[in-house]
Amino acid sequence: MAEIGKALLESGWLAARSTEVELTGSQLTTTHPPTGPNSPWMEAVVPGTVLATLVKNKVVADPFYGLENEMIIDIADSGREYYTFWFFTKFQCTLSGAQHLDLNFRAINYSAEVYLNGHKMVLPKGMFRRHSLEVTDILNPDGENLLAVLVHPPDHPGRIPPEGGQGGDHEVYIFVQKKFIHLDRNTGIWDEVSISVTGPVNIIDPHLVSSFFDQYTRAYLHATTELENRSAWVADCSLNIQVATELEGSVCLIEYLQTQHVSVPPGARIQYTFPKVSDAQLWCPNGLGKQSLYNVSITV
Repeated sequence: MAEIGKALLESGWLAARSTEVELTGSQLTTTHPPTGPNSPWMEAVVPGTVLATLVKNKVVADPFYGLENEMIIDIADSGREYYTFWFFTKFQCTLSGAQHLDLNFRAINYSAEVYLNGHKMVLPKGMFRRHSLEVTDILNPDGENLLAVLVHPPDHPGRIPPEGGQGGDHEVYIFVQKKFIHLDRNTGIWDEVSISVTGPVNIIDPHLVSSFFDQYTRAYLHATTELENRSAWVADCSLNIQVATELEGSVCLIEYLQTQHVSVPPGARIQYTFPKVSDAQLWCPNGLGKQSLYNVSITV
């Protein structure tokens, strides 16, 4: 039985240029997974960009050393296929009967096809989009799961114009673009990947808002969250919120604790707003007061 909560998939990743891999995503995640950093596969930087992976494996020069960045081919000259890459990893997870699993991508640039144990899922395009896929029904019974992600660069990566793009003689702008432009256009899995184990009811997108009164001498915290019931029966659950303030070191003082009983219909998603949570200390600018920090935990 898996432990409820989130686990990062941040190690053990491999990567390979798509044009050098003859297998399909279904084959990579069933019968023919890569066995290690053997050509064309290499150790991958996740979270990170394709260029970061190439630099790590010394496939291209270090762009931060001298003028070696000029030795790296720009995507406008290489074509999108040059920076289209497979990323592959494995993870262990065995669920109990009432548990569910989400596969989460906090950011992929720009588009991706996800394969898990032979099943294909296509992610919507966009650099800053979050993606959460429920994969409960496609996990392997033995607990070992194979994940492959084919990441594509932006559809229209653009090109550095020979005359630059700013005013004057353009020389400064040409230098800046050639020195610091992202030659792969930041293609890659550039933010965290995780799996989340939940019970029948899942908490989605908690939202915290502060409101101020009496000329900013008092502040209250308001919390709203969505609850999704993935079961086939009415879920009567206890929704808990805890607000704690950080003291010195790792010590926290619980300032507020509240439990609400909520019923969620089968297969439904509802929005729930807690009653006014607590008095909150204001965050003061440097030199004018204390910067109060709070840890807010919402569980179901």
